Amino acid sequence: MTKFLTFILLVFSVTTWAQTEFFNSKIRITANQLSDFYSSICVDSTQVYFNANNYTVYGYDKKTGVLNWSHYSGTKSNNAPKWSKDHLFVGSRDSKWIQLNSKTGDTIQTLKIQELTTQPFFKGDIMYCAAVVPEIGGAILGYDVKKNEIVWQKYIGHGVSFQPYFFKDKIVANYENQYWFELDYDGNTLDKSKTCYSKNSEPPFEESFCNIHYDVVNQFNKDVAVKNVTVEDTKYHYAKNATVLLKGNKLKIINQKNKVKKEIVIDKILTLLETGVNNYSEILKVTENTVWFVYENILGVYDFKNKKTIKAYDLTQWNPHQVVLDENTIWLIAGRDGELVGLKLELDPAEEALRAEKAKLFNQTHQCGNEVEAVNEARKKALDNVKK
Repeated sequence: MTKFLTFILLVFSVTTWAQTEFFNSKIRITANQLSDFYSSICVDSTQVYFNANNYTVYGYDKKTGVLNWSHYSGTKSNNAPKWSKDHLFVGSRDSKWIQLNSKTGDTIQTLKIQELTTQPFFKGDIMYCAAVVPEIGGAILGYDVKKNEIVWQKYIGHGVSFQPYFFKDKIVANYENQYWFELDYDGNTLDKSKTCYSKNSEPPFEESFCNIHYDVVNQFNKDVAVKNVTVEDTKYHYAKNATVLLKGNKLKIINQKNKVKKEIVIDKILTLLETGVNNYSEILKVTENTVWFVYENILGVYDFKNKKTIKAYDLTQWNPHQVVLDENTIWLIAGRDGELVGLKLELDPAEEALRAEKAKLFNQTHQCGNEVEAVNEARKKALDNVKK
């Protein structure tokens, strides 16, 4: 059944930027189900997956809003489903995680883990992740999803709550919310020299290794151990030339030298209707010079190079519980009623004109083969149209 709404333009006095609500799940979640509010979302290239308050996971087509399938899981969680290719991993009753076919919602198998806490990384059929396993609790592990078995695992305790870092030749995982350490993709700990080991009085494993006192690791694999920043309650995201942190009402821009290049007080760059109305905050996207983030029901876009707010969207009407940015669309779970909502964001006129010109020249571009020239021409025409 199609769960699709007519476009309604919503313009707010707080900002000149508007959003159009084009989708609402209309599941009609009961007040009793909402009293214990746990719900989450994730998206892939074609679908949005909604883990709703009514103990059911839904798969919707992103373009049409059509409900492709639903799966009763018997549980609900703020921990979003995880996906890879045609597979979707979701929590189920009795502290189990199951693997679904993402296209049909059919159950493939029950995994031998109790909780998949963070986003996994895949190499072929092997899933590398932080998870809770029956034998030892919190662990970093390699899991063969084809054979449905654990290949290797190492105890990390409460470190399971923190997203591991997956680099080309190593994994950096957190141990017991105390420090980080490095492993290879066969589960072997690295830096096991005696000099390194002498720094640790109580190694957590049967083997020695060098612990690394990271707070947050930036994309250059350096410790982001800046003042008043710890990994707890900190959101972080990577740009080409910086690591962006969000904690409380502050954004911190960490440069390649691992120094705080800028500290931005959000209350000074956004006009907030009221503070303390929503404790949900998140970094949604970081480009080379801009950060998209949610704070106090406002979706802000800030240019940290030129020190200016580019856009601000008021999401107060929905009081979002979770938000995911997907190009010029956002998907959110409305705190008011637990429904999944899709919003189209108003684009800059120059961006819209450029997109239109690119589309117009698409066929010509592929016929003549000179794509760079066509894009430059599209940009010139778009800017001319905006000036008019």
